[in-house]
Amino acid sequence: MHLDELVNIAARELSGERAKKLTGLLSQYHRIQASTEFLTTIELLRDELKSVGDANFQIHEYIADGTKRYYDWNTPISWDIEDGSLTLIEPEMKNLCRFSAVPESVCTHSKSIDITAEVIHVHEGKREDFQNIDVKGKIVLTSASPRTMIERLYENGAIGIIAYPTEERAKGYSEMIQYVGLWPNADNVDKSTFGFSLSRQQALEIINHIKMGKKVTVQAKIKADLYNGKMHVLSTKIEGSVKPEEEIIVIAHICHPAPSANDNASGSALLMEIFKTIKTLLNNNTIKSPERTIRFLWVPEFHGTIPWIEENFKSNAFSPILCINLDMVGEHPALVGYPFTVNKASISTPTFLNDLIAEIIDKIKDNTQIVEQGGWQFPWNFRIKQFAGGSDHLLFNDEPARIPSVMFGHSDIFHHTNLDTIEKVDPTTLKRVGCTALATILASSYKRDFSREIQRIYLKGLQKRKGLFLDMYTYELTCLDKLENDSERELKSFLLNQVINTFEKYEKGLIEEIERIFGDIDEELTNFIQNDLQNFKQLIQNLREKTEIIQLEQGISELLNKIPLRKWEGPFNSSIIYQTLYDPESLQETTNLTEEKIAEIKQLSKILMENYGGFTFEIVNLIDNTRSVKEILLNLALINWRLVQPKNLISFIEMLESLQLIEY
Repeated sequence: MHLDELVNIAARELSGERAKKLTGLLSQYHRIQASTEFLTTIELLRDELKSVGDANFQIHEYIADGTKRYYDWNTPISWDIEDGSLTLIEPEMKNLCRFSAVPESVCTHSKSIDITAEVIHVHEGKREDFQNIDVKGKIVLTSASPRTMIERLYENGAIGIIAYPTEERAKGYSEMIQYVGLWPNADNVDKSTFGFSLSRQQALEIINHIKMGKKVTVQAKIKADLYNGKMHVLSTKIEGSVKPEEEIIVIAHICHPAPSANDNASGSALLMEIFKTIKTLLNNNTIKSPERTIRFLWVPEFHGTIPWIEENFKSNAFSPILCINLDMVGEHPALVGYPFTVNKASISTPTFLNDLIAEIIDKIKDNTQIVEQGGWQFPWNFRIKQFAGGSDHLLFNDEPARIPSVMFGHSDIFHHTNLDTIEKVDPTTLKRVGCTALATILASSYKRDFSREIQRIYLKGLQKRKGLFLDMYTYELTCLDKLENDSERELKSFLLNQVINTFEKYEKGLIEEIERIFGDIDEELTNFIQNDLQNFKQLIQNLREKTEIIQLEQGISELLNKIPLRKWEGPFNSSIIYQTLYDPESLQETTNLTEEKIAEIKQLSKILMENYGGFTFEIVNLIDNTRSVKEILLNLALINWRLVQPKNLISFIEMLESLQLIEY
């Protein structure tokens, strides 16, 4: 069997229409992590598995009390809500929001309240916004995220919070209401409070009253319960016939408030459709049994995945090989507008996966069998981008799994808002994404069936990367000629002399991965690839005549050769970095870095925050207790195909040291 045939088999059986129907059903539930309704949704999916005769399903249960830690991650506190409302009393009577109408309008993890109080506008909620303003006993109106404000509200005596979107967030949708929460833990739950979420349009009306000197008073009512409860993860598997311990993990998070149709009822529903499709193909003998285990996981995002990983890595019979994360996979091209995006596996995990997925998408994009009658009828708009943060694939890419992990999804202005509704889900998109995932999963599940085809696909990908590397190298040579500072010129020249070796090492690691996973390879093609790499390296070495052979100063050399060592266990918890990078005050207060180094980190921060912090996680993933600062720096050049400013990266790593995340 070839990939073309596998894609067509997937197209004939997998249904985007069925996936959309299940998406609509799931979107009716208020699926907050560690809540009763989340468990109800998990049980609904379990019943779907039962309906097709699955006997491998399991509902995993984990503590959710705000004190229990899995690796370096705190668990959330369980929270259920019965109802809530916010009513404007002064200067006019007006219903502002009801939970029963718009679930996003009550901040998650709000405490029960029945109170009438004045509203004070504190703008972005920064420290200076609270200066010379008395908020004691009052409710603050702010564009800040409530979860970042617990301590500041408590310190200033505010009793509650009303959040609204920034102008940028609400661009074009002034009626949008965000999904936001307080998310207290055991350390600050006593200081936490209640909150509401209003649209920007509503907030501007309140702000206008305040500007006119009118007193704004609201009545806030919430009936909710914070308690020590449980988190739940649903898993099932199709067991491999030859290498059952080698698992292909396909994951989707089911959490978020109603409706959250695309984020992520769509991923959860499509995951079920993929499972059912494979079961049908096996029952009909259309495909043979997978030789590796295919694992399906429905999780509360991050918080449920972490304990599941910790639990399973206690077993010696668990050796996953790759992960595909389905996160926001149903966006309608016209109603949402953003292209489908594959975020590739990290540079820290060389893999055939990126090239294989690109090849499968090429076979699907114009395939007329993969268009639903009631869906989008035009060619597929897609992008293949660098590794991204923001969802559960991160956790498998890091310790202890260290497996190639990709994310399938879309950008979506409506995500985490009340406007993420079922009509914005397209069945053709679901079918296309589902067929891409299904063909990738099955091709990877057999030891030999697709090995030689994947070798040829890799060779195509290699040619693209060679072109990108050559473009980077010639560009950096041009920049080198323009440098006037001798030390900067010497360092860049040194790095340019080294980076071809990093490229070669990465590609050889990728070749070794193909041989390890698939075994039955074409030796002649392997030799051709090896010779092709060697010839390319020689070409770059010829270009290197423009660069000097540099012996770096001892101080710089020692700095580049230092090996940062992790001081945490398990997948990295990025919350402290995000807090530090987003808040300049925090950056200065929580580190002992000089102003110059802080400025260098800020120069890097734009790249660090792209793709939901993907570049940040690339750096963290490369910190593996074996790579030196120089090796990390050179590997980063193969992501955006530009050399990173060494001083910026060094300052960032020093920030990690100052935050006591690493040592040397």
